[in-house]
Amino acid sequence: MTGSGSTDCGLSLDVAAVFANMADMDTLGERIKATRLQRGMALRELARQAGIAPAFVTDIEAGRRMPSADVLARISATLDTPLGEFQDLDPRLTPEVRRWMEEDPRVGSLLRRLASSRQRGALLKRMERLADETTTDEGQQQ
Repeated sequence: MTGSGSTDCGLSLDVAAVFANMADMDTLGERIKATRLQRGMALRELARQAGIAPAFVTDIEAGRRMPSADVLARISATLDTPLGEFQDLDPRLTPEVRRWMEEDPRVGSLLRRLASSRQRGALLKRMERLADETTTDEGQQQ
């Protein structure tokens, strides 16, 4: 499947443009839709295989609704995509992060300070590098 045209599931799209933009996907819904299209899967087929309503898939892909952890796992399995790829784009706080914020108010305070910074993009990248380094270091120690 390359270039513009119709896929075997009846979708008309510019596949090359979808693939080129996948790395720049900012939302969970956009990534799910792009992955579904990359797999040549119709929206109704994803819904059927994941056991959810087609309208719910439409809402997820449009960013109007968010899937539960269970539904996200089923979508991930249906699309044969590592769950972590989708979880990384989920803007909701996990129960573990909520507990951490409740146990240590500095976490929320730090996030509020970072959110109001004009350099928050650069700060976020630095935090991501730090988290990656920490995760790598912890993995090597095991």
